Amino acid sequence: MDTVPWDELTVSDYSPDVLGEQVVTLALTAENTTREATFTVVVRDRFVDVADDNQFALEINWLAARGISTGWTTPAGQEFRPVTHIARDAMAAFIYRLAGSPAFEEPETSPFVDVAPGDQFYREITWLAEQEITTGWTTARGAEFRPLAPIARDAMAAFLYRYADEPAVTLPETSPFTDVTPSTQFYADIAWMGEAGISTGFQGNDGTAQYQPLGPVNRDAMAAFLFRYQGYEDQLS
Repeated sequence: MDTVPWDELTVSDYSPDVLGEQVVTLALTAENTTREATFTVVVRDRFVDVADDNQFALEINWLAARGISTGWTTPAGQEFRPVTHIARDAMAAFIYRLAGSPAFEEPETSPFVDVAPGDQFYREITWLAEQEITTGWTTARGAEFRPLAPIARDAMAAFLYRYADEPAVTLPETSPFTDVTPSTQFYADIAWMGEAGISTGFQGNDGTAQYQPLGPVNRDAMAAFLFRYQGYEDQLS
């Protein structure tokens, strides 16, 4: 059988981060002739513990499609562990991958006394520090990153705000969240999260919006925050 080398192969109407059936068009160009074929593909859940009806299934699968999260390998399959609190080191990894895993020469000496070369996510954490996205905590023995501690919602807002290059934000006279005031640490960062549509907070018993700044961030919520952040960034470009 004679074969003809193809010049270009294109796939359209395919979204790896969207679950369910999709009609995809495959176009093959060879010797100035294009042949097209249409077929149906099914994008299934990437994690055995994230069902289609999960509140953040779309966002979690987007995270996997972008290579931002691979989860944990188990005998049952890949697990995302959506309601587990995300640790600060994993948060660093998520942001580093969101940035496209940029080339970065790891420092021989860590900027943090509790993070050493060879530690998991050392590159990601030190990149975060080099970009001034995090400064950690100042202690008597030096700066600490506290990599295994759950990241709080206010610190998460600060990380994303700094990652976005601290865009101008109109600080409202009245906070969008009843549990955050102008004197709250990271008020501008949190207000920006609300203004950019990245966080809507929680509805309190009185019907008002609460941010719960000191509460830990679950992994499913982190997927949602990054998904919305990407949408915010796309609108700016």
